Amino acid sequence: MRTKPTPCPQCGFHYNCICELVPALSSEVRIELLMHKTEVARATNTGQLLEHALPYCRRHVWHRKAPPAELLTLLADPAAEPYLVFPDGSAISLESAVNRRTAKPEAKPLHFIIIDATWQQARKMLRKSPWLSDVPTVSLPDNLTTTYQLRRNQPEGGLCTCEVGILLLEAMHEPGNARALTNYFHQFMAVFEADRQHQSLSQ
Repeated sequence: MRTKPTPCPQCGFHYNCICELVPALSSEVRIELLMHKTEVARATNTGQLLEHALPYCRRHVWHRKAPPAELLTLLADPAAEPYLVFPDGSAISLESAVNRRTAKPEAKPLHFIIIDATWQQARKMLRKSPWLSDVPTVSLPDNLTTTYQLRRNQPEGGLCTCEVGILLLEAMHEPGNARALTNYFHQFMAVFEADRQHQSLSQ
């Protein structure tokens, strides 16, 4: 029986290292990942792709009794304009949020908070996070289709975390970065599937 190769210490893949495929994007988009603790160790997590590629992407691990201090500091900062990306009856469209900023000559930097969790976990996190109740919410366009295939039972119209990041880059007028991140996302899925099948894509 063939011995399983030692995994890459950075990306964790055994048969196909993806480290050299990470795009070093020069982006101004600021993303705050509010990550459920179970996502931290999940190999299928796509929030990590945003962390690898974007210079202004930070991870905040959610705990019900201890809100992440760094994120709380951001929410209290008068020099920042945070938005929670989540479908909600009071949400404004992503396009409207971006246009509001563009119309102001000295606008505050936008910080997009993405809940990095399953849909069921995300709703629970919102219910148990009263400190998020005053954060304005933005919604994504309707009729979106995901290409994410690494988890089962994805809700119709739901996107994975990396796909949300791609939409944010497009909305913030960074089409080149959106294309590079899309390519990286698709490469990640191909490498993940090949690794799961114990196959090398170079063969």
